[in-house]
Amino acid sequence: MQGSNDLPPPPSLKPRSVGEILEAAFDLYRKYWRSLILIVAVVVVPITIVQYAIGNALGGSTTTSANGEVTVHATGGTVAAATVGGLISFVMWQILIGAIAWAVASALVGREPDVGDSYRFGYRRFWSILLVGVLVGLAVFVGLILFIIPGIIIAVRLSVSIPALVVERKRGTDALRRSWDLVKGYSWSVFGAFVVVALLNGIVNGVLTAIGNDNWFATAVLAAIASCITTPYLGLVIGLLYFDLRVRKENLDVATLDRELQAASA
Repeated sequence: MQGSNDLPPPPSLKPRSVGEILEAAFDLYRKYWRSLILIVAVVVVPITIVQYAIGNALGGSTTTSANGEVTVHATGGTVAAATVGGLISFVMWQILIGAIAWAVASALVGREPDVGDSYRFGYRRFWSILLVGVLVGLAVFVGLILFIIPGIIIAVRLSVSIPALVVERKRGTDALRRSWDLVKGYSWSVFGAFVVVALLNGIVNGVLTAIGNDNWFATAVLAAIASCITTPYLGLVIGLLYFDLRVRKENLDVATLDRELQAASA
């Protein structure tokens, strides 16, 4: 992953308010939007269209959530097809999560995110990312069963597990523990950032998918476009929250982050 003299300098790592984090994420998005959207589009576009196609061909219906994930509502024969499609989607999303996390970390140290490099990293870390994703999902699910509030608290406290895995090479429960410790004491600000991002994502997805009306293909394409637009911004916010927490608690600087990324890429 090579830098370029033409690239803008990376943002300084300093404690930021929620508003400043959202603004910094937008600035990074504006600088690197081509690379970030392309990284997301490689996975999101085909998966979204296939899922909508399954729902249409077998008589089901589809809906798109605020974060861009597509759900197929099965009727009769759609169950098996939707299950297979869901499993494929889940696997591909794990690789995407690793790729976008690596791309975001690269942007934060002033490097142009590279599509091939990001996906090579996501593929190499696939099993570690999958394990952390499953553990986070199970923890949040248990919290939601106990009542809604515990599930939300757990989701917030574990929200920077993937960046901890990507940057610090934490694995399994170590990544979850690292996220839990970093967010401790700052849960409300992290939660506030996610609420704002969820609202923005919901607006973008809602406006675009509404244009498709009853045309499943048009809706699928628009849903994919919406996800390609919103997913990079969410990744940037998560990355900035992670680094902000480390700055506050550990005085992290760009030089240290750069060394960690070099070690992680080995």
